[in-house]
Amino acid sequence: MIPDGEEVGGSHSVVVLGPNGSGKTRFGAALAQQNNADHIGALRNIQLNPAIGMRSLTQATKELTDNLSRRRKRYWEMSSEIEILFSKLLAEDSQSAVELRDNLMEGPSLESDNPEIIKVNAEGLSPEIENTTVMKLRAVWGKFFPGRRIDLRGYEAKVHATHYGTMTDYAAQQMSDGERVALYLAARVLDAKGPIIVVDEPEVHFHSRLAVRFWNELEAIRRDCRFVYITHDLAFALSRADARFLVVQPQEKPQLLPLDADLPPDIAMALLGAASFSVYARRIVFCEGEESGSLDISFYSAWFMDQSTAVIPVGSCESVIRCVKAFNEAQLVTGVECIGIIDRDYWPNSRLDSLPDAVHVLPFHEIESLLSTRNLFGAIAKHLGATENVEDLYSAGLQQFRKTFVGGKLSKQVSERFKRRCEIKALSVLGNLEMAESLSDLEELHVSAIGSIQDEIKPELIFKEESKVIQDAIAGSDETFLKFLPGKGAMSALGSKLNTSAEGYVNLVRKGLEAQEGTELTALGKAIEASLSPFLPSRK
Repeated sequence: MIPDGEEVGGSHSVVVLGPNGSGKTRFGAALAQQNNADHIGALRNIQLNPAIGMRSLTQATKELTDNLSRRRKRYWEMSSEIEILFSKLLAEDSQSAVELRDNLMEGPSLESDNPEIIKVNAEGLSPEIENTTVMKLRAVWGKFFPGRRIDLRGYEAKVHATHYGTMTDYAAQQMSDGERVALYLAARVLDAKGPIIVVDEPEVHFHSRLAVRFWNELEAIRRDCRFVYITHDLAFALSRADARFLVVQPQEKPQLLPLDADLPPDIAMALLGAASFSVYARRIVFCEGEESGSLDISFYSAWFMDQSTAVIPVGSCESVIRCVKAFNEAQLVTGVECIGIIDRDYWPNSRLDSLPDAVHVLPFHEIESLLSTRNLFGAIAKHLGATENVEDLYSAGLQQFRKTFVGGKLSKQVSERFKRRCEIKALSVLGNLEMAESLSDLEELHVSAIGSIQDEIKPELIFKEESKVIQDAIAGSDETFLKFLPGKGAMSALGSKLNTSAEGYVNLVRKGLEAQEGTELTALGKAIEASLSPFLPSRK
């Protein structure tokens, strides 16, 4: 099925992935050409004129076949077949109506064994009559646009719409982009000869949920066809049931992704995104945080600035760990290194020491703590021209922040560390617990599992140990303090000593790391890199 001669087995849909410029469209056109498949390009003229040209079925079929054949070879051009397509469908519909009339006039027998004879009953047409493509098209289109009915009678295209009991008509030219693209795509799919239909950018002009429902419906109608979708919409890609995923890479063979079907959707989406980025990147870095508004992605994108590294935020530290494991264990993409970076957070050493080597743990509680280290502060202070002793400024700022860890704030730190210690022990016996059919048996399994670790979980001892860790950290060295305690707020205290805000402090770090050689921020960037390199993976 693939242009280089390989096969993608099975009958389920295939999703072709890759970022812009990776060659997906060219690949899809080549795939359609080799497999003599129907090809629906991304550049679509979906403007249907109110008056559709009348043609004979033979003429319309030939014109449409010739048009689509040329289009397949010149896939970069805008499609131009919509008017011919509907002319052909209406010619088929008219011919079917004539045949039906002639058969009825000839008085077909109800007992006829001839399957070509249309059956009738006392009320008219039997439900067994086969719908024409136009009839199917109207039904499909109306399903997704309630209160509206497409009318193609008399070779004129218009919509009858009912809103709050009021009927209005409007021409095809006045249809919304969503209405028009749904009409065009449904017509192309229903008219396709199969057995393969290649669709480039199936989600364009659709709301995300409508796109999923729309293509589910068309796949259900055309079970005789195998659909190939070319997209960069990962949510849509994952919506295809039991799909096979291909990543297209310039100058290389497309790569089939061995994606585990049991992966949670968020992890699967992150892995698909990573596979798409691997078209250009030789290293994938999974980090915590979200795509927008996250300090993690802002900082790590600046730290890993070389073009061969792609940074992908996936939410929690657990998601980072699972993504790294899944990517590497499945060898999802060959020739690509995959690492993860997580905060130290409240996790005990026993948990951190058990992580895969590819997961890098910050030696600080969180990224804000990393950006509050002494040498980094010194680099910022020097750039801003601080006149006071930098060591004294740093000590004063951090001391100001230390003093905030009293009362409830201190208690929260002890509580969080206590919960993580107990959580790890509990999950070690509950995580893979088998289910039982009866609640009494299930209760026994759970109680027994927890009972098996009662000697290991000593709450009083754990609480005392974690209380000591936090109190020692507050009273200890700067590095120990930042290792065990959250750094949110530290940059505000430190920034105030340099007459800047926490946001201004972070922006200077980011701009320094992104600075080009020979600019006014070059020296700052080199100083920041030197101060952070001992704690982070290599920038390149």
